[in-house]
This record gives sequence, C-alpha cells and structure tokens, in this order.
Amino acid sequence: MRKVFISAFFLMMCISAFAQTKIFYGKLLDSITYLPIQDMQVENLNTHATDITNIQGLFVIKASLNDVLSFLRVGYHDSKYTINKNSAMQDTLLIMVRPKINELQSVTVSSYSYADYKADSIERRRDFEKFIGYPHRMLSQANTGAGIGLSLDRLFGRKDRNKKRAYKLLLENEESEYVDFRFNPILVHSYTGLRGDQLSSFIRRYEPSYEWLRGHTDNESIMYYLNEKLKEYNKSNK
Repeated sequence: MRKVFISAFFLMMCISAFAQTKIFYGKLLDSITYLPIQDMQVENLNTHATDITNIQGLFVIKASLNDVLSFLRVGYHDSKYTINKNSAMQDTLLIMVRPKINELQSVTVSSYSYADYKADSIERRRDFEKFIGYPHRMLSQANTGAGIGLSLDRLFGRKDRNKKRAYKLLLENEESEYVDFRFNPILVHSYTGLRGDQLSSFIRRYEPSYEWLRGHTDNESIMYYLNEKLKEYNKSNK
C-alpha cells in the first residue's frame, strides 16, 4: 500500500511539473524541401507569447501541456502544433510545415507570388524611409520591378555619405530578395529532386546572379540553366 502511495505521489508530482510553463525549443522545416523556414511567426495561442524563426528555422517559446502553437508565414499553409506529453521528452521540437504550391506548366512553383514579393519590397522601403526621415513618394519604384530608381545625390545631397551607404545596402538587399524569389528552393527541388543539405549546397553553388535573372525573366530559361548545372553537379559528385 505504501509503495502504491509513493508511486502515485511521484506520478502526481511529474504531472504537476509538466503542467507548469516551461521553455520549448523548436525547428521548422519545409515539408517539401526539408530546408529551414526563416522569419515564420510562432505564437502560443493560449498565452499569446510569440517568436520569429531565425535563419536556421529555430524558435524558443514558453508553453504548457495542451497549449497550441500556431505558425504563420506568407507562402505556407497556416499550421498548428499541440504540446503533448511526448513534446516534453524532446530536446528540440522538429515540425514540418507545408508550403502552398501551384502547378504551372508542369513546374512546381511557390505560391509566394510576384505580388507578395512586391508587397514585401514596399514594406522594406517604408522601414528604410522611417529610418532616414524621408516620405514614401521620394522612393520611386524602379522599372525593373526590383529595387528603387532615384538619384542618390538628388535624394540625400552630395555630402550625406551615411545615408547613401544605407541606401546602397537597401538596394543590395532588394537584389538579394529578388534572386531568392526567382531561384526559390521549391522550384529548384521540383527540377533536381534534391532536398535538405544537398539542395542547400546546390543553391549556394549555382545560384545565378541578379543581372542574369533580370536578363532571363521566364521560367524556361531557368529550366535550361538548372539542366546544365545539374549535369555539372552530378558529375562532380561522382
């Protein structure tokens, strides 16, 4: 009887300890490419605690048993994860999130559309304008659809080097975002079949330049490009 009482006592203590809020570490992966998902909002719907995933797809959040975590990001289906007893046994929660995809001319592409890309671009410009103290109308949209077209001397004056430098960094970021948008992992995976570390390595090695992509605006050009690079990749791996 005493042993039963002690066992029950320890069981109640374990349940009580788990019921208390604790810190959970998690990692979000794209369910198609197996790559980490950066900048995804993670929210505990019970406590409204939030976090944003880093470049490795990692997040940290406080939660208790039966709390529900929500994951939101453009281009991905809204997802939820319920904290259960198994969650407490894991050092890091590994969660797959399903991207939204559309079939276009037999090529799988991310539903992160050009309109979404432009909306993100406008938001980056607004943040920059708040920093420099200039109204939105002074930063005109470039004809190329990526970056901003305006004379630096006209915008900042000839002596304001810090603002010119910050502006150039903004343009570089715009170009980088455009490359990521056009040469996205889902598109590359759909043609090469690569996933995870192999896909990440392939993209790092063969990612085309901004100038090349601006000169090749159709997906067919990217398909020919991927075909050549995939042959090179397979040959080097042999």
